[in-house]
Amino acid sequence: MAQDIENNSEQFEKIKEFVQRNKKLIIGLVVALLIILIGNDFYQSKQEQNTGEASQLFQKLLISKTTDIENLKSIADDLKDHYAKTPYAARAQIIFVKTILKNDAVDQDVKDRLHWVTQNAVEPSIKSLSVYYLGLISLSEDDLEGAKKFSELIKTKGFVGFKFDLQGDIAKKEGDIDKAKELYGKAISSFSPQSDFSRVIEYKLQNL
Repeated sequence: MAQDIENNSEQFEKIKEFVQRNKKLIIGLVVALLIILIGNDFYQSKQEQNTGEASQLFQKLLISKTTDIENLKSIADDLKDHYAKTPYAARAQIIFVKTILKNDAVDQDVKDRLHWVTQNAVEPSIKSLSVYYLGLISLSEDDLEGAKKFSELIKTKGFVGFKFDLQGDIAKKEGDIDKAKELYGKAISSFSPQSDFSRVIEYKLQNL
């Protein structure tokens, strides 16, 4: 018992001496740890604030009139420029592009936004959707090699039907009807039989 007390006393003295010798180093480490913890809390708080602000902007985009192109563009730009790391930024570009495409007004800005989404989208499905649109645009411009390249970049499982549909369109444009039929068949199998997209592809298949 006495031996244990003596050993503990010796260990305590050694620890005490170590602390005295390295006081500045220990204080520095403690301060650095506090700075890291405070910085991490601030970063997390800032991220939550940014996500909240981005969500509000995205909701504003959703309820905006589709005819108010300038307003839609302004919100999409704001999200892209200031909230790029949130999922709402990429989603906003897709919504804006879809609105533009309905009016057949494909221009360089549309392409640039879609390319931005392929590089910055947080969600794989949004990235695949942007690649699909880029493939359709390339196809409409008779850039078949570009369309093929984009079709191969569609990786998300839920978008495999879109991939086959795009590849079917490419095969049709190349005059390979048998291949187009095969790819359209695969696309139809990838979607629910009752889905609108499935019916559209059925129509394409019947009119080959």
